[in-house]
Amino acid sequence: MKTLWHGYLSLGIIHPMIYPGCMKGEGPILETLSNIAADSFFGAVEVRRPLDSSLLEKMRKITEVSGLRVGLAGQMPILVGKLNLNSEIEEERKKAVADVKLSIDAGGALCAEKVIVLSGPAPENSKRAAAKKLLIASMKELAQYAEQKGLIFSLETFDDSVEKKCLVGPSKEAAELAAEVKKDCPNFGLCLDLSHLPLLNEKSVYALKTVKKYLNHVHVGTAFVADKTSPAFGDQHPRFNLKGSMNSSADLAEFIRILFKIGYLPSSPMAKPPVVSFEVKPLPDEPSELVIANTKRVWKEAWALV
Repeated sequence: MKTLWHGYLSLGIIHPMIYPGCMKGEGPILETLSNIAADSFFGAVEVRRPLDSSLLEKMRKITEVSGLRVGLAGQMPILVGKLNLNSEIEEERKKAVADVKLSIDAGGALCAEKVIVLSGPAPENSKRAAAKKLLIASMKELAQYAEQKGLIFSLETFDDSVEKKCLVGPSKEAAELAAEVKKDCPNFGLCLDLSHLPLLNEKSVYALKTVKKYLNHVHVGTAFVADKTSPAFGDQHPRFNLKGSMNSSADLAEFIRILFKIGYLPSSPMAKPPVVSFEVKPLPDEPSELVIANTKRVWKEAWALV
């Protein structure tokens, strides 16, 4: 592209991934969120709800003053708490639903635009149909609750066989589930993550065209499966250009091109364009600030190729 991305998308970053010390809802949340807010490269940020709810007002002040758009990452509490929105044990499913409602409440307090979650683990094949029905019930209840708060609700697709091993999952099945939920919940849709596509053995063009009717959020990053002993293995969202990682700047450029083709990204600039958020996580010996710098450089390379 000869023009900048401004107006075509708001470039975001997922706060508790780039600063993993905040992933459990504690740690230097305000300081690290302020680092992102002070960086005008980013127009959006995704945060998880803090364990200390008194921080919500201070977080909102940071994003409001800096002009950052906000998304609420409901995935982290689900993963950390090992919760399951499609559990066949009703008490466990209700516990997961209650947790996501707390994230939705936090999203409202933060003036967020949307809340993103993930499904529970994929059960054995004989129980998949029942698990999908349970997940649909959870999604409808939560999307309707989010709508009452003025929030968009999004279900992110994850790998179904490598690490997270989630029910959702392959793009075709995700689209089928989304079609069912969206009958009753117009604020519902899917979040697709470039990082997860290699783990699902899906190409960008296939995945994006399959879910395009339901796509309401996008993450970008990479994955690594070259060495099972590496801390980067699986769905750990390592930095781009890590030797052996599965997405390059050229792959990111192709993903962006298809986002334009399917209409997720507009053909002309908008005052409030769609969000595309980076999901990148430093390895144990990598400073967050250097990974952010790497991410910016890769984005510029990819955009130049679009």
